[in-house]
Amino acid sequence: MKRVIFTIFFLMVSILLLTNCAKVKEVEVESPEPIITEEPVETEKSEITSQTEIEEITEEPEVVVTNEIEVVTQESKEEIQPEITIKEELYELQVLADTDSSYIHVQKNKLAQAGYNTKITIFHKDEETFYRLRLEELYTHPEAIELGEKLKEQFSSIREYWIHKVK
Repeated sequence: MKRVIFTIFFLMVSILLLTNCAKVKEVEVESPEPIITEEPVETEKSEITSQTEIEEITEEPEVVVTNEIEVVTQESKEEIQPEITIKEELYELQVLADTDSSYIHVQKNKLAQAGYNTKITIFHKDEETFYRLRLEELYTHPEAIELGEKLKEQFSSIREYWIHKVK
């Protein structure tokens, strides 16, 4: 029971300390008294400025009303934009890749009969030789995708295609 009372007392004291620490003390700062000099010249100047009134003078532009209508147009500024030449990147379309060179040659002949010029490139990976069948022409990215889809539909041996950017 003593332990519970002591814990509650300790928590209450902790809460009070924390809440008091969070309060911001407001301090009033008194403005310093103006320094008065004993020179009579400065006092006379200050008396003169306090007695005179300051007049505001605002000039409004004169408005002339006539029966003539003037059309005022702003000069149009032609924006000169530098010619931006967009260099379309070219891509090769790869339609087959296999380790069997005879299969690649058979597929090359099928594509040649259909009117597609192809080339075979060789790629070595992990002591294996891959033969890639690519179309000889270069295409833009949308053209390569369109032709790849067309070839997938036209030839059952082409299940997927790859688009390689030409450097």
